[in-house]
Amino acid sequence: MKKLALFAVVLLLPALAGAQAVGSVELTPTVGFWLGDTIARGVTRTFNFDVTVDDAPAYGVRLGYRFAPNWALDFALFRENADLVTGRGDLFGGKSTIGDINLTTFEVGVEGSLGHRRVVPFLAGGIGAMHLDPNFGNASSDTRFVANFGGGFKVFFTPELALRFDWRGHSVHVGGDSDRCDWWDECDRRDNWITFTEVALGLSFVF
Repeated sequence: MKKLALFAVVLLLPALAGAQAVGSVELTPTVGFWLGDTIARGVTRTFNFDVTVDDAPAYGVRLGYRFAPNWALDFALFRENADLVTGRGDLFGGKSTIGDINLTTFEVGVEGSLGHRRVVPFLAGGIGAMHLDPNFGNASSDTRFVANFGGGFKVFFTPELALRFDWRGHSVHVGGDSDRCDWWDECDRRDNWITFTEVALGLSFVF
């Protein structure tokens, strides 16, 4: 009988562990790694050369509120300190560090879950603001619009505890059209955006 009961629990655990109740709150401390991008010469008057925000670890917290079985509001706050580097990033390219930058990002978005099993994939996206605080000469800090999109999955150990993996792209607007071009030039608006790729792991507590 004990073996039969244990077998029944094992069979039911995936369904129970993946159930995400409407009205539940999910708190996820997160650590990860953000892959940087290059700010092109001319986008900002601070640099007259290409500057790359280097790859760096990041930490933060996510807060989710489930308003439907497969849908949740997602709030996130992240902090990162990255080097500012010049030069080529390939092998023997001669990169040099000229300073660093603190990045604080707050975003709000929507998460859509795909299923109710022990392993729950999801897609997510949102918008927010990124505060950029460079440590380079007389450069001043600024806050800019940021948007993100990506996905991941959660592995539920119990209905109240899960391991969460995120992969996201965060695109931040770093320049205005007037910064890059005069009236006779053709602007490349793509240079006014840089994108950070986030790979993160967190432990989710469900209340």
